[in-house]
Amino acid sequence: MRNKAWLLLPFLLLLGNNSFSQDDPEFPKGFIMHAKLHNGMITTFHAGADLFVGGFQLIPQFTIVPQKLRTGVIAGVFYAGQQWQAAAGPTLSLKLKTFNAGAFGSAANIHLTLDHLWGTKKQQMLGGGIHLDVLNKLTLGPTVHRDYKLNTWWFQFALGLRISKKEKITEPFNN
Repeated sequence: MRNKAWLLLPFLLLLGNNSFSQDDPEFPKGFIMHAKLHNGMITTFHAGADLFVGGFQLIPQFTIVPQKLRTGVIAGVFYAGQQWQAAAGPTLSLKLKTFNAGAFGSAANIHLTLDHLWGTKKQQMLGGGIHLDVLNKLTLGPTVHRDYKLNTWWFQFALGLRISKKEKITEPFNN
């Protein structure tokens, strides 16, 4: 297998970008976990019918560069080919933009994800997606993964909900 390290180059280039604000509340230091529902199709673009795929994932992550980068794991089950299967692997999330809501803080962010997943039926997938994270509670967006072992493409749409608790911020003037 060829070296795939070059795929991380866009992430590394964006890490050097100092255009983000230090008081940006998106991607705070600490832990976050999402539960995601996803569905879509598996295709070869050539022969046969495309397969429906749908499932559920848990995605715990830790922020490693505050306001910019999180890493963690994806573990989930999915239904494809008339059977239930599972897949798991590492993930990275890179915040691209924060949408501010004036005096109310931020309303949302857009972030890229990069995943490498191994499945129970010999799947080996590399891919990711672009996601909108609204109010740091709801994420949604498309994903594309290439199964380089079985020579298929996975196109899906994901809808996630934050299931970890937010860290309470104590305001000194409220005490």
